Amino acid sequence: MFRTVTVLLWIGFYLRICVAAWNGFIGPTIGAGGDASTFQLIAVEHSYNLDIDKWGKSSVYYPIKIGWFYPYALGVIYAFTTPSLFLGSFLSVVVWTASAFILVRSMRLLSFGKSNQIKAMLIYALLPSSIIYTSVTLREPYQLLFINLAIYAILKIYLNKSLAYWPVLFCAVIGMGILHGALFVFGVFLVVVTLLMLSLRYRRSKKHFSIRKLVLVVPLVICVMIYGINYFNSHSYGNYAEGQNTDYSTKIECFQNGLISTGGGARSNYKSSVTIDSKFALLYFVPVNLFQYFFEPMPWHIDNIFDSLVMLENILRAWLLWKAWMWLRSVSVQRKKPVLIVMISYLFLECMWSLGTVNWGNAVRHHIPSLGLLLIVSFAYVDDSFKKSRTD
Repeated sequence: MFRTVTVLLWIGFYLRICVAAWNGFIGPTIGAGGDASTFQLIAVEHSYNLDIDKWGKSSVYYPIKIGWFYPYALGVIYAFTTPSLFLGSFLSVVVWTASAFILVRSMRLLSFGKSNQIKAMLIYALLPSSIIYTSVTLREPYQLLFINLAIYAILKIYLNKSLAYWPVLFCAVIGMGILHGALFVFGVFLVVVTLLMLSLRYRRSKKHFSIRKLVLVVPLVICVMIYGINYFNSHSYGNYAEGQNTDYSTKIECFQNGLISTGGGARSNYKSSVTIDSKFALLYFVPVNLFQYFFEPMPWHIDNIFDSLVMLENILRAWLLWKAWMWLRSVSVQRKKPVLIVMISYLFLECMWSLGTVNWGNAVRHHIPSLGLLLIVSFAYVDDSFKKSRTD
């Protein structure tokens, strides 16, 4: 069993190496433009700024800011090695491989059955969009790594009562935060959910949950809430700066309209404008927007092979969500609690991504960091082969 899972993992590794080599030595692959080329440019320029022998070659200086740590870190590596596009792509593949090993450990921690581990790794390793976007100079493989690491740490803390994994969780949260500002909010959400689940367990066992832990986390939660609100203020696009200093629904409306405006009417946009004129409209907008984020393009929007591929992956996602829902409905509360933590985290992350996405071209990338979470909740049920191995 474990050999099959490992073989699938290494197949995924070598497929990504092929994409990275093509991108580095032959020509740009799908997904290697846009943000990937921008990050590569920033990394190269930053490496020149750090390397004394290359001073004067770069006239561009990019200010360091949160969420842009990846190209600066890559630039440091380039300064000590070489500013090779293949090297940057290769590092993304290595990081994806590390995330895969962590996912395997999480599955074994949850006592996944033989066939379910194989099914999960088959999707994780061979999903086309994942192969494309984790083989180039993008943040997605690094986000995937830290998210998988955070979930593994939470499961160790909850299931094994291992306090030693709290530092691992905090390091993962910091790693997510420096890669993308919105992921810092998600990271703190994970900490809060973990503390909440632990407090409920302590209450059932008639133990008092430490007030000191709450004192430590409450200020952090307040700061993150303020940061989350200000995030929309500081990310106005186009001529939509009027969203600042208004209520939350207007901030989201202006944020999304700004994305649509700067996209220049991209073909893959699944909306042409956004109007959220009340808090009730916001309650309607969030689930509808999440549905579009999950399942666009619809069949009548398909225009090329890429669109068809995205639609097929959306069908797969719908099937995985259905499997997760059916399993969560059928088992006892006590048995599903660890997986429920992962499910809540997955939905929160995807809902958060959906608020900053207006087209399926970006949505397909944003689904990648949460792929491990989705596979955990979809294949958490105990299959027949596992039952047999346990009885043997």
